[in-house]
Amino acid sequence: MFGFRIIRAPNKGLVFTLGKPSRVLDPGIHWVSPMLCQVVLVSTALHTFEVDIDVITKGGTPTTIKVGYTARIVDPYAAVVNVADPFMTLRASVISVASGAANSYTIDQLAQYKSQIAHMAQQELAGLSQANGWGLGDFQIAIGDPSMSNELKGLLMREEAVRRENAANLERARNQLAIAQQLAAVAAQLEHSPFARELLRLQMIADMGAGGKVIVVDSQSPSAKAVAMQASGQQPLAPQATHHTQPVYPQTT
Repeated sequence: MFGFRIIRAPNKGLVFTLGKPSRVLDPGIHWVSPMLCQVVLVSTALHTFEVDIDVITKGGTPTTIKVGYTARIVDPYAAVVNVADPFMTLRASVISVASGAANSYTIDQLAQYKSQIAHMAQQELAGLSQANGWGLGDFQIAIGDPSMSNELKGLLMREEAVRRENAANLERARNQLAIAQQLAAVAAQLEHSPFARELLRLQMIADMGAGGKVIVVDSQSPSAKAVAMQASGQQPLAPQATHHTQPVYPQTT
């Protein structure tokens, strides 16, 4: 007994003759023997999936990335005969490939180079499908930005603040060292210069005047006069004793 079988797009039919896969039927009307043949419909439509993958980045930061991927069955024979469920096999492979690629990047690089990572994962999946006979093709992969918990975000923000502060302190120390080296070089050049020594003396006087105390003395005091005479090159006069004489009264006899 013979019959007709209608295959509607986007399906294809895999014909099993006496229990063995024999041929693939494209969409259309086909004449098959229901006594000898069995037709298994295989959808060749494009399938889209999403999966959340927990990964550890290169810097040791745990994060989660959302991966969207699409694929279709391009070889019904291989998809039915070689694997039990080609799309479950694809899901496991996407998790393995994406997490392996993410381990090679820091969390900042993971967000920056997500398109390149997705392209490399897409090529790797195509190679795996061809090598292992999954019957899948037309791969497309998209990787979202990494997500973190609030506690992890706070920790990373504190680490970034410490890193920036350390960088600023290091830059400040380098600048101070450069200035000190320049001053040492100038001091070495002006060490034997009378002008430089005089300039240094004036600078010291100015610094003392700016930060010292002003003492007011009586210019008519003996100590002030002695200091003034010493400054002018004169010898100070020794203090003279003052003699008091008694008045002389005429004697009477």
